[in-house]
Amino acid sequence: MKSFTFSEEQISKILASLIADELARRHKRYTETLVHSGWGAETKLGKGGIALTPEQLEGCAARATEYFGRDHADLPAEPGTTIGDWARELSKLARDELISFSFYPSTQTNEAATRHAADDMFQDGAAVASLLSGRRRTISMVPPHTLLGLIGVVIAPNIQRIPVIDARTKTPDELSEMLRFGDLVVATPTLWRYLADTLPEIPGNVLALSFGEALTMDLAQKLRQRGLGALRELYGSTETGVIAWRDSQSEPFILFDHWDREGDALIRQRPDGRTLTTVPMDEIEWEGKRSFRLGPRRDGAVQIGAVNVYPAHIAEIIAESPGVEKCEVRLSRRPGFLDRLIADIVVAPGLEPDQDMAWAIDEWCRERLRPAERPRIYHFIPSADT
Repeated sequence: MKSFTFSEEQISKILASLIADELARRHKRYTETLVHSGWGAETKLGKGGIALTPEQLEGCAARATEYFGRDHADLPAEPGTTIGDWARELSKLARDELISFSFYPSTQTNEAATRHAADDMFQDGAAVASLLSGRRRTISMVPPHTLLGLIGVVIAPNIQRIPVIDARTKTPDELSEMLRFGDLVVATPTLWRYLADTLPEIPGNVLALSFGEALTMDLAQKLRQRGLGALRELYGSTETGVIAWRDSQSEPFILFDHWDREGDALIRQRPDGRTLTTVPMDEIEWEGKRSFRLGPRRDGAVQIGAVNVYPAHIAEIIAESPGVEKCEVRLSRRPGFLDRLIADIVVAPGLEPDQDMAWAIDEWCRERLRPAERPRIYHFIPSADT
C-alpha cells in the first residue's frame, strides 16, 4: 500500500537530516539547517558535496541502515556517490521488509538507539493522521529523521495522501506567499514563535501542528491573533512514540486510543495484540482516566528549540575549561522570548574574568557542545578564595 511505503525522494530527505545529525553527534561537525535542508538526491557524499571523510562515510552508512532496522547493508561508497544512490538501495530494502526504525535521543551521544517496531510507528502515524483530515498540503518546517518528524511529515501525510513541501529553507515572506487555504504547517514551538513575529500573513483555515517542546499559552494566543485557524499539539518522545494530543493549551492532553493508563505507567495496545508498558519521560498529573497535564522531566532535561538538553551535563563540560573552578547551568524562561541557557561560572582563584576568558569559554563550548546546548549568557562569579 502506498500509504505505508516511502518514496526515494522521501528517503533522500530523511537521509540528508540523518547525515547532518550523525556528523554532529559522532564527529562534532555541525551543519546549519539552511545548508543540510537543501541537500537532496543529487547531493554528493564526497568531494563536491558533503565532503565526508572515509570514517564519516562509514559512520553515516551504518546509521542509515540502522535507522531502517537493518544490522548491515552494502551502501555504495564510490567517488561521486550521492544521497539518492543510498536512497535507492534503502528503498529496495524497505520494500522487501521493513520491521523497525531506530532513533537516537536528541543530544546524548553515549546512549544506544531506541528501536520501534514499524507497525507501532504506522499505528502512531494513523493516530496523528486522524487529526489532519481535510488538509490539502503539509508544509514542513522540521527535520524528517526524528521520530516525531517521521510521523508528522512523512507517515501521517502519506496516510492522508497529501503532498509534503519542505519549507525549511524559506524566508517568512516566501512562506507567507506559499501558504494556501487548507494547509497544514508542522513546526516546533521555537519556530512557531519566530513565525508569529515574522510571517506577514496567515491565510484562513491553516492548521498548525506542534511538537517537541511545550507550547506556551502566550504563543498560542499570538498565533491565533495572527489568523491561524487551529493549533494542535502532540505529546510523545523518542523513547515512547506519540502518546497524546490537545487542541487548546488551556486544556489537558488526551491519550490516543491505543494508549491506556495503569497507575503511573502507560500501556500501549500494539497492532499485533500485545501490550507494551512504559513510563513517560515527564511527570504526569492526571485529571481523568485519559487526560493529563505535564510536569517536569524525570531525567532533569530541559528543552531548547525542541531539543532535550541536560544542564548538569553541560555544566560539567564547562567546568573542565581552563580558568573555571565551578559551573552551574540554568534555564531562563521569559514570556514572549525564546528559552535560553545561562551559565553561572565561578572563576579559578587568582583570576579575574575578562573578555578574553569569555571568548575562550565560548570557543570551548563551540568545540564540545551542540548548538542547542550552548549557553547564551555567561555570568562570572569571583572565587571565594580570591
